[in-house]
Amino acid sequence: MKFLLLVALASSATAATDSTPWPTGNRTTPPTINMVSPLGIARGTTAEVIVEGLNLAQASAIYFSQAGVAAKIVRIKELPDQPDMRLGANGGASTVDLGPLPPRNQVALELTLSPDANIGPVEFRLHTPLGTTPEARIVIEPKDGETLDREPNETPAEAVEAKTPTILVGRISRPGDVDYYKIHIHAGEQLTFYNSGPLLGSPLQPVITIYDAAQRKVKEFGRAGGMDTVRFACTFENEGDYYVRVSDFQNSGNAGRLYRIAVGHYPLLLSAYPLGVTKDKATEVTLRGYNLGMEKFTVSGLPAQNDSRSVSLRPHTASGDTFNELRLALGEGPEVESSGTNTTTAKAQDITGPMTINGRLLAAENNFRFRARKGEKLVFETNARRLGSPLDSVLEVMDAAGKPVERATVRCLAETFTTLSDRDSATAGLRFLSTDGYRVGDYTMIGGEIIQVQAMPRGPDDDMQYVSFEGQRIGMWDTTPEAHAIDTPVYRVKIFPPGQTFAPNGLPVAHLAYSNDDGGPGYGKDSHLPFTAPADGVYVLRLRDIRGFHGEDYAYRLSIRPPQPDFGLSARPTNPNVPEGGRIPVTITALRLDDFDGAIEIKLEGLPSGLHATKGIIEPGQVNTTILLSADVGARLERAVPLQIIGRATIGTRLVAHRADPEDPLQLVALMPKPDITMTAETKKVVVAPGGTATVEVSIQRHNSFAGRVPIDVRNLPPGVLVTDVGLNGVLINENESRRTFKIEALPTATPITQPLILSGEIETRADGQQTAYAAEAVILEVKPQLSPRSEK
Repeated sequence: MKFLLLVALASSATAATDSTPWPTGNRTTPPTINMVSPLGIARGTTAEVIVEGLNLAQASAIYFSQAGVAAKIVRIKELPDQPDMRLGANGGASTVDLGPLPPRNQVALELTLSPDANIGPVEFRLHTPLGTTPEARIVIEPKDGETLDREPNETPAEAVEAKTPTILVGRISRPGDVDYYKIHIHAGEQLTFYNSGPLLGSPLQPVITIYDAAQRKVKEFGRAGGMDTVRFACTFENEGDYYVRVSDFQNSGNAGRLYRIAVGHYPLLLSAYPLGVTKDKATEVTLRGYNLGMEKFTVSGLPAQNDSRSVSLRPHTASGDTFNELRLALGEGPEVESSGTNTTTAKAQDITGPMTINGRLLAAENNFRFRARKGEKLVFETNARRLGSPLDSVLEVMDAAGKPVERATVRCLAETFTTLSDRDSATAGLRFLSTDGYRVGDYTMIGGEIIQVQAMPRGPDDDMQYVSFEGQRIGMWDTTPEAHAIDTPVYRVKIFPPGQTFAPNGLPVAHLAYSNDDGGPGYGKDSHLPFTAPADGVYVLRLRDIRGFHGEDYAYRLSIRPPQPDFGLSARPTNPNVPEGGRIPVTITALRLDDFDGAIEIKLEGLPSGLHATKGIIEPGQVNTTILLSADVGARLERAVPLQIIGRATIGTRLVAHRADPEDPLQLVALMPKPDITMTAETKKVVVAPGGTATVEVSIQRHNSFAGRVPIDVRNLPPGVLVTDVGLNGVLINENESRRTFKIEALPTATPITQPLILSGEIETRADGQQTAYAAEAVILEVKPQLSPRSEK
């Protein structure tokens, strides 16, 4: 379990002001952290940690994500400005004016770790008069000392000598760079290697090659990616000197490609089976790993932690707690074992739901036979990758003879091609040669994915926008988004029931089967497949890996159950800094599960005196809402307080409540001074009919000598309502303006609704990812019912 630990600190440092005139005046840059050094601290020690960033003067407190960590600030100083090198979207110099360079500060922390602090990452935030910083991270390491990369060490003759146990610390700092270390090994000795670089955000995919004294290759790890880039072990047959070579898989390099590789006799977990336990029931778990000293670990039934459906544990071994956590699912219903012989349709294992099946994919596929009545709805779900298994599952429903069960027929109506550039599998925007005939709500088929239009291009140099969730394009009908190269065929399609036939139109007809690879938001590489039985009968559920991989480590939990509508919540920002006398927007997003589409009431609880929050509703058919968090003039808050956003919904006969981001212990609300702008919604209410438009006006008042431009964001737009008549920059109040009018349009498909619109203005700063938006009071939007022609007369 994680804890929130606050250490109050005092500092006499003051923020410096830059008196140099700037064309667009000053602006308030939120506190940010750009660098932490060192990144690893040995438990049971006290060390000085240097934190550098913007506007960290007068930092007064530190908040940690777990117990066993204490700190105090020992000094704060201002640093010289660095060159302001910023690139724009085209790769050239950015033309966006971010104002004068804010003060750059260095904060020295005296950090003390208890001897029993958990090995692994610890997040922290600093608290300043401008609010809290984004999360920064260090890793807690064993007390074994470090062996530092010392250039040149690119050949065995130049190798840095290391005495195990130790932590190899270095960077692959330029293309072609390699680092050699020399270690002495006893005959039969097994060493474990654990690289914490990925936990610190390092993009390095290390290839770690071990050579003997004669430069013969003994073993190589990491070239295929996967967990070998993080943890592995090597057994040495003979005593002698060996060389550890660290390189980059892509033969690339830069200052960010760091590694911290602990080498010793550490207890490392590789896998566990089964991947879950039943609540309130003791379960014996089989462990695989190194230096564990045990094969079995008994887990008593545990309640879900922090509204979670899983629990994290560290088994205790003769060598101490394991380096890495064991994450187990928490189950509630019946559980059975996969037979292991169910490797073909003919050998499918008989199952009846609801149940959870624990298994290992030891062959190319596992098959399960079940019965269903016509119209019966079932949900099949794998839980594997989320629990540390390497399985990238695919689920498919077959009939009794092993033939895929068709779900829908896809008729192509028009063809075009992707253009401009290749696109990845996440982005919501795609560019086509032609968008003729498209409307919002239409379906598009590209490769094996089907996606739905959310917004049409705003001009000839704009993308078609597709339905997405927190930056991830959504595949409809349980298809999986894919990367697409330029000139890939694109089809506007219509979805029909299975078995439908059409007169030929020269374009393909596709047949969608009940199949799912990646389950979408919340599931990652795990599969989630809703199924409606087309007829009474026997069906077969096939489980395989999309790459054809299988083996002892490819464990899974496969559930078969009726739909269980539910939801999860996330909030952005997670550390809102609320301006005195101002208001900011906080957007809450719902992950709707098993087709739950009810209203979710949102409330921010536990605010201290002087702070206020509006309530919100995530309406049916929507996935987010924005509430307003404000502070009175004269409000005072000595320290940050927990951010507690609760969502409540009625699901069937149950009242269900969930907290947003339940596993994040560093959700904090803090105060900051008066904002650079005060926004006013000059339009208080907007009434629009489907197919119609309405005008909205917003104004700003500038403070703190701010004179820059202000991009305006319109939040809480219901489906079918769009902002129109804007260019690629969106709604924008320029430097010499104080107000802006814009139009909203209700598409003919818009449904009647009344809900608040939130207008927020962005202060463009160098604080990427921080709260820099300030909001006006809510505007009431009413979409009127469509009147019939007779009614209009």
